[in-house]
Amino acid sequence: MDIPDFQIINAFVDQHRLSRGQVIAEIERTFSSMLSRWHHKHVVVVYSDGQLHALGYHDDVSGPVQTPIDLTAMRGWNSIKRILDKNLNAATCMDEVSRYKRKENSVVWGEVISRGVDRLNIELELEFGDTIYASCPLNYLGQHERNRLVIGDRKAFHLRRIEAIMIGDTPRTQLTVDRVSKTLVEKLLKQLLGPKYTTLKLSCRKRYVGKKSFVEANTFVPKKVILQAAHELGEHIQVNVIKVTR
Repeated sequence: MDIPDFQIINAFVDQHRLSRGQVIAEIERTFSSMLSRWHHKHVVVVYSDGQLHALGYHDDVSGPVQTPIDLTAMRGWNSIKRILDKNLNAATCMDEVSRYKRKENSVVWGEVISRGVDRLNIELELEFGDTIYASCPLNYLGQHERNRLVIGDRKAFHLRRIEAIMIGDTPRTQLTVDRVSKTLVEKLLKQLLGPKYTTLKLSCRKRYVGKKSFVEANTFVPKKVILQAAHELGEHIQVNVIKVTR
């Protein structure tokens, strides 16, 4: 069998967009698991000096015994490669979920790229430089814009959930966005205000989507910003300044 070498590892890196270390770790894990099943004993596979090394361990009356395993005698590289591809797909998915998870519950901007029976498909603008797609179920849109948003519209969304799902046997990263949460009102206002309002605290107490939102703030919010957010969401926004007594 052709044992994974430098070129094969680099091909996996390019294909799955993982680091070389992540690919090697998954190769070690996959080979260790498969060889343990095949040899009916615990096998540890380590990649070093440009090649894989495998050692089997089993208990003997005199204590644990370590046995080298000849990987070059193995057969079935195509089957192992399919398993590796599947495991690396899963690793890629979990890596994406981990990277994007910190953006959960934030405001993201995106463009409507297609429309289904029960959802909009959105191309999001994240800072990672990748093209990321999300879905927005129609019940996560206000009644006033469910039939109004069209392909090409650029809107602000609340990144509601990031999770790994299975489509058939293939793991995929799924992002779900909405335009109905109170969080969207709060964080859109903060985003439009910019970094100089670091001490500002906002709380959307009530939101009647497409009608009016009631927001409390600990300091003055410029009317221009309130109107910008109101225009984006298609609803009135009332901001009341609540003085904190000490």
